[in-house]
Amino acid sequence: MQRRILVAAVSVLALLATLPVATAEAQLKGEYKIGVLEPLTGPLSSEGKRHLAGYEIMRDLINARGGVMGKKLVFAVADIPNPTAAASEANRLISREGVKILTGSFSSTLCGAASEAAARHNVIYWESSCVDPRFTRRGLKTTFRTEIDGIGFGWYQVEFAVKYVAPRLGKKPSELRVAFLSEDSSYGQGATEAARERAKKEFGMQELAAEYYNFQTINDFTPILIKFKQLNPDILFGISRNNDSILLWKQAKEQNFVPKAVITAGATGFGSPDFGKALGNDANGPFALLEPGPGFKVEGLRPDGREIETAFRAAVQKATGSYPLGGHQLAAGGLWLLKIVLDKAGTDELDAFRKAVFALDLPVGSLVNGWGAKFDETGQNSNDRVQHYMLQWQNGALVTVWPEEFTTNRTKWLPLPAWDKRK
Repeated sequence: MQRRILVAAVSVLALLATLPVATAEAQLKGEYKIGVLEPLTGPLSSEGKRHLAGYEIMRDLINARGGVMGKKLVFAVADIPNPTAAASEANRLISREGVKILTGSFSSTLCGAASEAAARHNVIYWESSCVDPRFTRRGLKTTFRTEIDGIGFGWYQVEFAVKYVAPRLGKKPSELRVAFLSEDSSYGQGATEAARERAKKEFGMQELAAEYYNFQTINDFTPILIKFKQLNPDILFGISRNNDSILLWKQAKEQNFVPKAVITAGATGFGSPDFGKALGNDANGPFALLEPGPGFKVEGLRPDGREIETAFRAAVQKATGSYPLGGHQLAAGGLWLLKIVLDKAGTDELDAFRKAVFALDLPVGSLVNGWGAKFDETGQNSNDRVQHYMLQWQNGALVTVWPEEFTTNRTKWLPLPAWDKRK
């Protein structure tokens, strides 16, 4: 029965996608408002603004395809530069704007406070980005996450090292000498500890060091880099934010630190466009696990995923002049999935909404970014349905290089050559 409902829902979405924009919008009756919480000022503002732009572009595509529950989707937006603001703004949007659903928030430092505020009001919190592993483990019945969690980040980092990097270095996984360097928030620790555990227990990798730092206060990586240079790891696994990743890599060059591969995760730090802008050719070589970049084969997706992915990519390029970045895609993928759930439930009443969420069983390739969806009882989308990709910095851009069946690009600079050989 659930499969019949799902097939019917997908058929309706496909039909709406074929309608002229004016026709689809003319069918909308009334508005449906949700709250959007993003860090639009402060240290995370560049990513928060990209995240919001992704929401806004996808909102317009949704409205051109029948809106949500037959209504025009509109936003009430709030700036949340810190956890205190996240809680207070969530309360404000609920009490003054009357929203029954909140979404956001890009950051693992913000999603906890915002979602707890929503839970106190029995309001749905739909997270599309934060990867704190604890997020969906607090027993909150109103909280859901479409993005992979930090454990999944760590899992994918090691998977790439085993299946892709080790063979190209001529080594077995157990022969890899590895070091870990991460910022110390729940985001960094969750991903890093998952990677450490899998690397050691499942593959017997040789851990040389594991270092944590505070991304808000760090101003010198030199002592860590001197230590790492002496240890000479094959792979540096990293989790970072924007300013610290740039400082780290500038000082790595100063210390002539050259691991054979750098494998990072997330749409911040090494995965942010800020990294390439600041470093030019010196950015070439490191890998970042995130959403697909240039080279991604959209034709490999299922028909429903291919249509919305193609439309979203074109809309972002028209609005920004660039390929969709990680923040754009995380927000868009989460919002499109929220539309599917609301259309299926026909209401934001919690019990019916939860039933619709848990009935989803969409294979990989069904959604934006090539994602699928299957939520567990905690409200977490299954890590194996949230297909992620390894991108590499190549000549000023992050391009998709793995899995190879999803991309037309191939890896360069593996192992990493000397700094002056990465042109």
